Amino acid sequence: METVLVTGAAGTVGNYVVGLCEAGGFNVVANDTKARGLRQPTRGRVCPGDLTDAAVRAKALEGVDHVIHTAALLDASADAADLGSVNTELVVKLFEDAAKRKVQRFIHMSTCMLYAPGQHGALTEDAATAPRGPHGLSKLGAEAFLRGRGRGDGPAWTILRAAPIYGRRGRHFAASLLVVGPLMRLFTPILPRLTGGPKHSFVHAEDVARALLFALLDSRTHYGTYNVADDDPMPLGDRLAQTFDAYGLRTVRTGKVPRALVSVAELIAGTPGALRAFDTSVLALWRAVTVRHQLKPALRPRLDREAVTLLDDDLVIDTARLKSLGFAPRHARFAEGWSEVLRWYQAENWVPRY
Repeated sequence: METVLVTGAAGTVGNYVVGLCEAGGFNVVANDTKARGLRQPTRGRVCPGDLTDAAVRAKALEGVDHVIHTAALLDASADAADLGSVNTELVVKLFEDAAKRKVQRFIHMSTCMLYAPGQHGALTEDAATAPRGPHGLSKLGAEAFLRGRGRGDGPAWTILRAAPIYGRRGRHFAASLLVVGPLMRLFTPILPRLTGGPKHSFVHAEDVARALLFALLDSRTHYGTYNVADDDPMPLGDRLAQTFDAYGLRTVRTGKVPRALVSVAELIAGTPGALRAFDTSVLALWRAVTVRHQLKPALRPRLDREAVTLLDDDLVIDTARLKSLGFAPRHARFAEGWSEVLRWYQAENWVPRY
Protein backbone atom coordinates (compact mmCIF):
# COMPACT_ATOMS: atom_id res chain seq x y z
CA MET A 1 0.00 0.00 0.00
CA GLU A 2 1.55 3.29 -1.15
CA THR A 3 1.69 6.48 0.94
CA VAL A 4 0.78 10.00 -0.17
CA LEU A 5 1.87 13.17 1.59
CA VAL A 6 -0.93 15.75 1.32
CA THR A 7 0.22 19.27 2.15
CA GLY A 8 -2.32 21.94 3.10
CA ALA A 9 -4.48 19.05 4.33
CA ALA A 10 -6.71 21.27 6.48
CA GLY A 11 -7.44 23.59 3.57
CA THR A 12 -10.33 23.94 1.16
CA VAL A 13 -8.86 21.51 -1.36
CA GLY A 14 -6.49 19.52 0.85
CA ASN A 15 -9.26 18.28 3.14
CA TYR A 16 -10.99 16.70 0.14
CA VAL A 17 -7.69 15.23 -1.09
CA VAL A 18 -7.14 13.37 2.19
CA GLY A 19 -10.53 11.65 1.95
CA LEU A 20 -10.17 10.83 -1.74
CA CYS A 21 -6.70 9.35 -1.27
CA GLU A 22 -7.97 7.13 1.53
CA ALA A 23 -10.91 6.04 -0.61
CA GLY A 24 -8.39 5.26 -3.36
CA GLY A 25 -6.52 2.84 -1.12
CA PHE A 26 -3.55 4.99 -0.09
CA ASN A 27 -1.98 5.59 3.27
CA VAL A 28 -2.02 9.34 3.94
CA VAL A 29 0.36 11.70 5.73
CA ALA A 30 -1.72 14.83 6.38
CA ASN A 31 0.31 18.02 6.83
CA ASP A 32 -0.69 21.58 7.62
CA THR A 33 0.96 24.33 9.63
CA LYS A 34 -1.24 23.59 12.67
CA ALA A 35 -2.92 20.46 14.00
CA ARG A 36 -6.28 22.22 14.24
CA GLY A 37 -8.49 21.25 11.33
CA LEU A 38 -6.40 18.24 10.28
CA ARG A 39 -8.50 15.12 9.90
CA GLN A 40 -6.86 11.97 11.22
CA PRO A 41 -6.45 9.54 8.31
CA THR A 42 -7.88 6.08 8.91
CA ARG A 43 -4.66 4.74 7.42
CA GLY A 44 -1.72 7.01 8.03
CA ARG A 45 -0.78 9.88 10.30
CA VAL A 46 -1.02 13.60 10.83
CA CYS A 47 2.17 15.65 10.69
CA PRO A 48 1.48 19.25 11.69
CA GLY A 49 4.21 21.83 11.20
CA ASP A 50 5.64 24.44 8.87
CA LEU A 51 7.22 22.75 5.85
CA THR A 52 9.63 25.65 5.40
CA ASP A 53 11.41 24.01 8.37
CA ALA A 54 13.75 21.27 7.09
CA ALA A 55 13.08 19.07 10.13
CA VAL A 56 9.31 19.19 9.51
CA ARG A 57 9.83 18.33 5.83
CA ALA A 58 12.01 15.35 6.77
CA LYS A 59 9.40 14.02 9.18
CA ALA A 60 6.57 14.55 6.71
CA LEU A 61 8.39 12.74 3.89
CA GLU A 62 9.25 9.62 5.92
CA GLY A 63 7.99 6.56 4.06
CA VAL A 64 6.23 8.64 1.39
CA ASP A 65 5.83 7.43 -2.21
CA HIS A 66 3.99 10.46 -3.65
CA VAL A 67 3.35 14.12 -2.82
CA ILE A 68 0.20 16.13 -3.55
CA HIS A 69 1.15 19.72 -2.80
CA THR A 70 -1.84 22.01 -2.18
CA ALA A 71 -0.27 24.19 0.54
CA ALA A 72 0.22 27.83 -0.39
CA LEU A 73 0.05 31.35 0.99
CA LEU A 74 -3.21 32.57 -0.56
CA ASP A 75 -3.37 36.12 0.79
CA ALA A 76 -2.43 38.28 -2.20
CA SER A 77 -1.86 41.23 0.15
CA ALA A 78 0.86 39.38 2.08
CA ASP A 79 4.46 40.55 1.99
CA ALA A 80 6.18 39.64 -1.28
CA ALA A 81 9.05 37.95 0.59
CA ASP A 82 6.60 35.73 2.49
CA LEU A 83 4.78 34.86 -0.72
CA GLY A 84 8.06 33.89 -2.36
CA SER A 85 9.18 31.86 0.64
CA VAL A 86 6.03 29.72 0.74
CA ASN A 87 4.80 29.63 -2.84
CA THR A 88 8.15 29.33 -4.63
CA GLU A 89 11.03 28.41 -2.34
CA LEU A 90 9.05 25.78 -0.41
CA VAL A 91 8.11 24.03 -3.67
CA VAL A 92 11.79 23.90 -4.62
CA LYS A 93 12.87 22.54 -1.22
CA LEU A 94 10.03 20.03 -0.96
CA PHE A 95 10.64 18.71 -4.47
CA GLU A 96 14.40 18.40 -3.93
CA ASP A 97 13.92 16.62 -0.58
CA ALA A 98 11.38 14.32 -2.23
CA ALA A 99 13.91 13.56 -4.98
CA LYS A 100 16.52 12.53 -2.41
CA ARG A 101 14.01 10.10 -0.89
CA LYS A 102 13.12 8.61 -4.30
CA VAL A 103 9.53 9.84 -4.18
CA GLN A 104 7.81 8.80 -7.40
CA ARG A 105 5.23 11.53 -8.10
CA PHE A 106 4.88 15.23 -7.26
CA ILE A 107 1.46 16.76 -8.04
CA HIS A 108 1.47 20.53 -7.69
CA MET A 109 -1.63 22.72 -7.42
CA SER A 110 -1.21 26.01 -9.24
CA THR A 111 -3.68 28.64 -10.46
CA CYS A 112 -5.31 29.84 -13.67
CA MET A 113 -4.82 33.38 -12.36
CA LEU A 114 -1.39 33.10 -14.00
CA TYR A 115 -2.85 33.64 -17.46
CA ALA A 116 -1.98 37.08 -18.79
CA PRO A 117 -4.82 39.62 -18.85
CA GLY A 118 -6.30 40.77 -22.13
CA GLN A 119 -6.48 37.41 -23.92
CA HIS A 120 -9.73 36.52 -25.65
CA GLY A 121 -11.61 33.24 -25.81
CA ALA A 122 -11.14 30.10 -23.72
CA LEU A 123 -7.57 29.88 -22.41
CA THR A 124 -5.67 26.66 -23.02
CA GLU A 125 -2.57 25.60 -21.10
CA ASP A 126 -0.47 27.12 -23.89
CA ALA A 127 -1.90 30.63 -23.45
CA ALA A 128 0.49 33.40 -22.39
CA THR A 129 1.19 33.70 -18.65
CA ALA A 130 2.08 36.80 -16.67
CA PRO A 131 1.92 37.54 -12.93
CA ARG A 132 -0.86 39.91 -11.86
CA GLY A 133 1.11 40.84 -8.74
CA PRO A 134 3.45 39.37 -6.11
CA HIS A 135 1.19 36.37 -5.48
CA GLY A 136 1.10 35.48 -9.17
CA LEU A 137 4.85 35.96 -9.43
CA SER A 138 5.42 33.50 -6.59
CA LYS A 139 3.17 30.86 -8.19
CA LEU A 140 4.76 31.33 -11.60
CA GLY A 141 8.20 30.86 -10.05
CA ALA A 142 7.19 27.45 -8.69
CA GLU A 143 5.91 26.36 -12.10
CA ALA A 144 9.13 27.51 -13.78
CA PHE A 145 11.19 25.42 -11.36
CA LEU A 146 9.15 22.27 -11.95
CA ARG A 147 9.22 22.63 -15.72
CA GLY A 148 12.99 22.79 -15.49
CA ARG A 149 13.13 19.31 -13.94
CA GLY A 150 13.08 16.64 -16.64
CA ARG A 151 12.77 12.88 -16.64
CA GLY A 152 15.11 11.17 -14.21
CA ASP A 153 15.67 14.45 -12.34
CA GLY A 154 13.41 13.78 -9.35
CA PRO A 155 9.77 12.72 -9.06
CA ALA A 156 7.60 12.82 -12.17
CA TRP A 157 5.70 16.09 -11.73
CA THR A 158 2.30 17.32 -12.86
CA ILE A 159 0.96 20.88 -12.58
CA LEU A 160 -2.79 21.44 -12.10
CA ARG A 161 -3.91 25.02 -12.76
CA ALA A 162 -7.19 25.60 -10.95
CA ALA A 163 -9.73 28.25 -11.86
CA PRO A 164 -10.82 30.46 -8.93
CA ILE A 165 -11.82 27.94 -6.25
CA TYR A 166 -14.94 27.91 -4.11
CA GLY A 167 -15.68 25.37 -1.40
CA ARG A 168 -16.01 24.62 2.28
CA ARG A 169 -13.47 26.31 4.56
CA GLY A 170 -12.48 28.85 1.88
CA ARG A 171 -11.60 32.27 3.25
CA HIS A 172 -10.16 33.94 0.15
CA PHE A 173 -11.28 35.12 -3.26
CA ALA A 174 -14.53 33.26 -4.10
CA ALA A 175 -15.57 33.43 -0.43
CA SER A 176 -15.64 37.21 -0.85
CA LEU A 177 -18.77 36.80 -2.99
CA LEU A 178 -20.58 35.59 0.10
CA VAL A 179 -20.07 38.83 2.02
CA VAL A 180 -21.37 41.19 -0.71
CA GLY A 181 -25.06 40.50 -0.09
CA PRO A 182 -24.94 40.72 3.73
CA LEU A 183 -22.90 43.96 3.55
CA MET A 184 -25.39 45.56 1.16
CA ARG A 185 -28.25 44.29 3.29
CA LEU A 186 -27.03 46.60 6.08
CA PHE A 187 -28.26 49.53 3.98
CA THR A 188 -31.20 48.23 1.93
CA PRO A 189 -33.70 45.34 2.15
CA ILE A 190 -33.80 45.03 -1.66
CA LEU A 191 -30.49 44.55 -3.48
CA PRO A 192 -29.60 45.63 -7.01
CA ARG A 193 -29.60 42.72 -9.47
CA LEU A 194 -26.84 43.39 -11.98
CA THR A 195 -26.16 41.49 -15.19
CA GLY A 196 -23.23 41.17 -17.55
CA GLY A 197 -19.65 42.10 -16.84
CA PRO A 198 -16.51 40.07 -17.52
CA LYS A 199 -16.97 36.29 -17.79
CA HIS A 200 -15.04 33.92 -15.53
CA SER A 201 -14.69 30.20 -14.90
CA PHE A 202 -14.82 28.89 -11.33
CA VAL A 203 -14.24 25.41 -9.90
CA HIS A 204 -15.48 23.50 -6.84
CA ALA A 205 -12.73 22.49 -4.39
CA GLU A 206 -13.84 18.85 -4.57
CA ASP A 207 -13.24 18.82 -8.33
CA VAL A 208 -9.76 20.26 -7.87
CA ALA A 209 -9.05 17.47 -5.36
CA ARG A 210 -10.45 14.87 -7.76
CA ALA A 211 -8.25 16.23 -10.55
CA LEU A 212 -5.16 16.07 -8.33
CA LEU A 213 -5.82 12.40 -7.52
CA PHE A 214 -6.67 11.71 -11.17
CA ALA A 215 -3.27 13.11 -12.16
CA LEU A 216 -1.53 10.98 -9.54
CA LEU A 217 -3.12 7.80 -10.88
CA ASP A 218 -2.70 8.47 -14.62
CA SER A 219 0.85 8.21 -15.97
CA ARG A 220 -0.19 10.13 -19.10
CA THR A 221 -0.12 13.31 -16.97
CA HIS A 222 3.62 13.00 -16.23
CA TYR A 223 5.47 16.28 -16.92
CA GLY A 224 2.31 18.01 -18.06
CA THR A 225 0.27 21.09 -17.16
CA TYR A 226 -3.51 20.83 -16.99
CA ASN A 227 -6.36 23.27 -16.40
CA VAL A 228 -9.26 22.33 -14.15
CA ALA A 229 -12.53 24.32 -14.07
CA ASP A 230 -16.27 23.76 -14.14
CA ASP A 231 -18.33 23.87 -17.35
CA ASP A 232 -20.17 27.05 -16.42
CA PRO A 233 -18.25 30.27 -17.22
CA MET A 234 -20.46 33.14 -16.12
CA PRO A 235 -20.53 36.96 -16.18
CA LEU A 236 -19.75 38.62 -12.86
CA GLY A 237 -23.18 40.22 -12.51
CA ASP A 238 -24.95 36.91 -13.05
CA ARG A 239 -22.71 35.20 -10.47
CA LEU A 240 -23.56 37.83 -7.87
CA ALA A 241 -27.25 37.46 -8.71
CA GLN A 242 -27.04 33.69 -8.17
CA THR A 243 -25.36 34.32 -4.83
CA PHE A 244 -28.20 36.61 -3.75
CA ASP A 245 -30.70 33.97 -4.91
CA ALA A 246 -28.92 31.26 -2.89
CA TYR A 247 -29.28 33.46 0.21
CA GLY A 248 -32.93 34.11 -0.58
CA LEU A 249 -32.37 37.89 -0.73
CA ARG A 250 -34.84 40.16 -2.52
CA THR A 251 -33.46 41.86 -5.63
CA VAL A 252 -34.56 44.27 -8.33
CA ARG A 253 -33.10 44.42 -11.83
CA THR A 254 -30.91 47.50 -12.27
CA GLY A 255 -29.03 46.81 -15.50
CA LYS A 256 -25.46 45.89 -16.32
CA VAL A 257 -22.41 46.10 -14.07
CA PRO A 258 -21.47 49.80 -14.26
CA ARG A 259 -18.08 50.67 -15.71
CA ALA A 260 -17.67 53.39 -13.08
CA LEU A 261 -17.75 50.76 -10.32
CA VAL A 262 -14.89 48.89 -12.00
CA SER A 263 -12.85 52.09 -12.38
CA VAL A 264 -13.28 52.98 -8.70
CA ALA A 265 -12.24 49.48 -7.59
CA GLU A 266 -9.15 49.61 -9.81
CA LEU A 267 -8.22 53.05 -8.45
CA ILE A 268 -8.58 51.89 -4.84
CA ALA A 269 -6.61 48.69 -5.43
CA GLY A 270 -3.79 50.64 -7.08
CA THR A 271 -3.47 53.21 -4.27
CA PRO A 272 -1.98 51.69 -1.07
CA GLY A 273 -3.45 54.29 1.27
CA ALA A 274 -6.90 54.08 -0.29
CA LEU A 275 -6.74 50.27 -0.23
CA ARG A 276 -5.95 50.21 3.50
CA ALA A 277 -8.77 52.65 4.23
CA PHE A 278 -11.21 50.65 2.12
CA ASP A 279 -10.27 47.35 3.77
CA THR A 280 -10.60 48.90 7.23
CA SER A 281 -14.06 50.22 6.38
CA VAL A 282 -15.26 46.92 4.91
CA LEU A 283 -13.95 45.01 7.92
CA ALA A 284 -15.81 47.38 10.27
CA LEU A 285 -19.03 46.84 8.31
CA TRP A 286 -18.54 43.08 8.36
CA ARG A 287 -18.11 43.21 12.13
CA ALA A 288 -21.49 44.90 12.26
CA VAL A 289 -22.91 41.97 10.27
CA THR A 290 -21.30 39.42 12.60
CA VAL A 291 -22.71 41.20 15.67
CA ARG A 292 -26.19 41.56 14.20
CA HIS A 293 -26.39 37.88 13.21
CA GLN A 294 -24.18 36.51 16.02
CA LEU A 295 -21.69 34.97 13.59
CA LYS A 296 -18.23 33.53 14.13
CA PRO A 297 -15.56 36.04 12.99
CA ALA A 298 -14.18 33.51 10.47
CA LEU A 299 -14.14 35.75 7.38
CA ARG A 300 -12.11 38.93 6.98
CA PRO A 301 -13.27 40.50 3.70
CA ARG A 302 -10.83 42.69 1.84
CA LEU A 303 -10.17 43.92 -1.68
CA ASP A 304 -7.78 41.47 -3.36
CA ARG A 305 -5.40 43.52 -5.52
CA GLU A 306 -4.92 40.73 -8.05
CA ALA A 307 -8.58 39.69 -8.13
CA VAL A 308 -9.52 43.28 -9.02
CA THR A 309 -7.98 42.66 -12.45
CA LEU A 310 -10.88 40.27 -13.11
CA LEU A 311 -13.38 43.13 -12.82
CA ASP A 312 -12.24 44.24 -16.26
CA ASP A 313 -10.99 41.01 -17.79
CA ASP A 314 -12.44 37.64 -18.83
CA LEU A 315 -10.94 34.43 -17.45
CA VAL A 316 -12.61 31.59 -19.34
CA ILE A 317 -10.68 28.34 -18.95
CA ASP A 318 -10.37 25.56 -21.55
CA THR A 319 -10.25 22.14 -19.86
CA ALA A 320 -10.19 19.95 -22.99
CA ARG A 321 -6.69 18.61 -22.29
CA LEU A 322 -7.65 17.02 -18.96
CA LYS A 323 -11.05 15.91 -20.23
CA SER A 324 -9.40 14.12 -23.14
CA LEU A 325 -7.84 11.77 -20.57
CA GLY A 326 -11.26 10.98 -19.07
CA PHE A 327 -11.67 13.53 -16.29
CA ALA A 328 -15.03 15.25 -15.80
CA PRO A 329 -16.07 17.69 -13.03
CA ARG A 330 -18.68 16.47 -10.59
CA HIS A 331 -19.89 20.05 -9.98
CA ALA A 332 -20.18 21.13 -13.60
CA ARG A 333 -22.80 23.83 -12.92
CA PHE A 334 -22.01 26.68 -10.54
CA ALA A 335 -25.48 27.25 -9.06
CA GLU A 336 -25.84 23.77 -7.54
CA GLY A 337 -22.33 23.60 -6.11
CA TRP A 338 -22.46 27.18 -4.80
CA SER A 339 -25.76 26.66 -2.99
CA GLU A 340 -24.36 23.58 -1.25
CA VAL A 341 -21.24 25.49 -0.19
CA LEU A 342 -23.32 28.40 1.13
CA ARG A 343 -25.30 25.97 3.29
CA TRP A 344 -22.01 24.79 4.82
CA TYR A 345 -20.98 28.38 5.64
CA GLN A 346 -24.38 28.97 7.21
CA ALA A 347 -24.23 25.72 9.20
CA GLU A 348 -20.81 26.78 10.52
CA ASN A 349 -22.29 30.20 11.38
CA TRP A 350 -19.78 32.04 9.17
CA VAL A 351 -22.47 33.92 7.16
CA PRO A 352 -26.08 34.90 7.92
CA ARG A 353 -29.35 33.18 7.16
CA TYR A 354 -32.26 35.23 5.79
